[in-house]
Amino acid sequence: MNAKTKILSVGACLVTMFCIGIVYLWSVFQQPVIDHYGWSSSAVTMVSSAIIFFYVLGTLIGGYILDRTSPSFVAVIGGVLLSVGLYLTSLLGPAIPWLIYITYGLCAGFGVGFAYGGALNCIQKWFPHKRGFATGISVCAFGLATVVLGPLIELFIAKLGVPGAFRAMAFSFPLIVIVMGLFIKNPTQEYLCSLDNPAACVVQRQYKPSEALRSLEFWSLALSLLFLPAAYMMIIPRIKTLGLLRGLSENMTIITVSLTGVASAASRLIAGYVTDKIGGARTIWILTAITLVASVLMVFADGALYIVAVLLIVCGYSGPAGIFPTLSTNAFGTKHSGTNYGLAFMFLGISSPLFTMISNVVSASGVETGNYTAAFVIAAVGCIVPLVMLPMYDIGRKKHKPRDDAMIEKDPSLAQ
Repeated sequence: MNAKTKILSVGACLVTMFCIGIVYLWSVFQQPVIDHYGWSSSAVTMVSSAIIFFYVLGTLIGGYILDRTSPSFVAVIGGVLLSVGLYLTSLLGPAIPWLIYITYGLCAGFGVGFAYGGALNCIQKWFPHKRGFATGISVCAFGLATVVLGPLIELFIAKLGVPGAFRAMAFSFPLIVIVMGLFIKNPTQEYLCSLDNPAACVVQRQYKPSEALRSLEFWSLALSLLFLPAAYMMIIPRIKTLGLLRGLSENMTIITVSLTGVASAASRLIAGYVTDKIGGARTIWILTAITLVASVLMVFADGALYIVAVLLIVCGYSGPAGIFPTLSTNAFGTKHSGTNYGLAFMFLGISSPLFTMISNVVSASGVETGNYTAAFVIAAVGCIVPLVMLPMYDIGRKKHKPRDDAMIEKDPSLAQ
């Protein structure tokens, strides 16, 4: 296995991550879909949460398959599911709005989850000594799609209409994912041990999912994934509407939405780099503290301060996206990493609909008044959970590392 294989595989992973970033483009489709089909806003209010939930569930199921097959196989299946889901969405009529939750949410979401898990798992294995930075680059490509592809999708809608735009997406980005999947390959152990870096050939205990579930590290990650995204889930669907109520002009709300894409991509990349310097748990702890402060600011922020608070919340959500999988792999090994991280990642899938519904209930009048005090107070309080749990991850690692090394010395098969 040579450098050419590495370049092809890593490049294919990054292109795949960029193409499946369309999962975050529902905000571009939402109003055109409502206008085209004559649906009410309430009929599609949970579509964004649905696709995130099924993308996370797809990562878990795809991770289980990945641990038994290959990242190439899982990525190709993901591309097929994404294409089918988008094409079926283009065939919808106005009579049954809930079908979009099946086609766009479930089918396309599963496709994104499969491809995401395959690409992310593979790129981590190519850079065992710089997992934070490698994962940061890959999730940066994932987030960058919002900035780059958003205007293209708007052009599709303007030129082709809503159904035509979905068809154009079905036969473009997913097909690229399928082709790229053919080039995604894991490095061999011999190649990793040939690298001029001892960390590349470290013998590590490989935790089975049942063992990971019993560890302090797993629950510190899972509960952080559940509570940290709360503020993001509450603000992201209403950036424009709340911005108008908080004193921004129509143009400034559009600029703010565009800036969230830039902030998302930049924070993913920077957080990955910082992780390799100070550790993943510490990096997420800092981002959580920033999210807490931003959530408090959202209670009263107007004008420019509102924009700052929104961007900080986006950074607090996006930055850890590349760190959580790294922490999971570092704690539990690479053999079952797809399933182990998929199990923890499911808590993010629960977080999306949970905090969206909480926000809708406790701040029902916010649409007219701009008052989301209760929602953002809940988000701020929720940040306390990861602030407490993340140090537990490092405590768990320090406790388990000597024991794991001793077990491997007695039974080397535990590291295979």
